Amino acid sequence: MKFTSTTVKSAIGATGIAAASIFAAATAVAAPPTMGGFGTSEQLVDGPLITNYTVSNLQPANVTIPGYTPQGHLYQANVTAQANSGAVTPVVSDFNARAASGQQQYRVIDTVPVPNGLSPAPILQGNQSTGTLYFDVTGAQPNQVVYNDGTQDVLLWTA
Repeated sequence: MKFTSTTVKSAIGATGIAAASIFAAATAVAAPPTMGGFGTSEQLVDGPLITNYTVSNLQPANVTIPGYTPQGHLYQANVTAQANSGAVTPVVSDFNARAASGQQQYRVIDTVPVPNGLSPAPILQGNQSTGTLYFDVTGAQPNQVVYNDGTQDVLLWTA
């Protein structure tokens, strides 16, 4: 089989376009999180399922959580999950509180039942569920709540 310089150039050009397309797709996946202030409704889209989350009132908590011994100070935030499209299931474990520096992050307490906690039960389209998120703060005071899908921050609320 005989290759001409035009054939080789065409193959190289096609490879370059394919590589650029893959790079552009990878860049789109790593989009920055949707950010808003506390009390702002933010939309989480998961295919045909759309959930609006509203987080507010991040503050020190004065509560005892049965079966849980805090290592630091408890903080709490109010959260509402609304099913805008389809029956959605809140993933409570994806919430974290974060200090202003971004260096200290505190996972939501979801290893034991918490008082008035956000239920992880499915919510039918058009309905909502409200509850409280609790965080064990062992360092700098948090001023943000973030929803992280396990790979990246998706939603962020800040003071």
